[in-house]
Amino acid sequence: MSSLNDSLNPISLQKPNGQPPNLPPMDEYGNLLPQLLAEPRVCQAGWGVNWITKAFAIFKDQFLLWLAIGVAYLIIAVIGSSVPVINFIFPFISFVFVGGIIKGCADQATGRELKFDHLFSAFNTHLMPLIVLFVLYLVAMIVMMIPMLIVFGSMFASLAQESSDVAIVGMAIGTLLVFLLLFPVLMAIWFAPALIVLHDIEPVRAMKMSFKGCLKNILPFLVFWIVAPIIMILAVIFTLGLGILILLPIGMITYYTSYRDVWTDQPLSAA
Repeated sequence: MSSLNDSLNPISLQKPNGQPPNLPPMDEYGNLLPQLLAEPRVCQAGWGVNWITKAFAIFKDQFLLWLAIGVAYLIIAVIGSSVPVINFIFPFISFVFVGGIIKGCADQATGRELKFDHLFSAFNTHLMPLIVLFVLYLVAMIVMMIPMLIVFGSMFASLAQESSDVAIVGMAIGTLLVFLLLFPVLMAIWFAPALIVLHDIEPVRAMKMSFKGCLKNILPFLVFWIVAPIIMILAVIFTLGLGILILLPIGMITYYTSYRDVWTDQPLSAA
């Protein structure tokens, strides 16, 4: 008769090929890093303000370094938008810089070191996926522009024969239409860079997940898009325009803070 030990099959955590198992990513102290949720969290409306305050907290902790990153990106963006030939290439790599900034946010927020090199880090890790993401974004914008041009063309033709009051109302309706058509594109792109650079999700799936995450969080996003422009206008006015140097990196950090709340098991706003 075989012994009890012989009848039991040993349990192994090794993969069939002898490689160690896939364990959840941890920091250097053994703490679990933020894990991607299967479904987006439905956040409270007030968390839309928290995305800004948490972004400011991240910025404040490394004030000079974030300021340097923001100024460098602003200079690159100005050159990339104004120099012939480069102004055609730059839009295609703009999301790569955003991806690098998000990686910097993730490292700083999880106790690792933020470096100036983070601005360029996604060029080494996620260049093609982020370029593909921009191409998909560009295609979506072009598709949305077609009905807009048709509607605006017919609207201007009819308003040309109407009074100024009717024309103003028509322009207001047209502006609202532009917002309604472009908002879904913004929803599809908002979380996508973070999902790509932090979880290696392919661009099409990242856009679908981003749209779903935004759709389930319309209220906090509306709060965010109401409060953020007010803060921006006041900051620019009271700093004679210099506030843009601070607002630019904070605005880009909100990509990360909103992602943490909606798509991870460690929301920043719950802390």
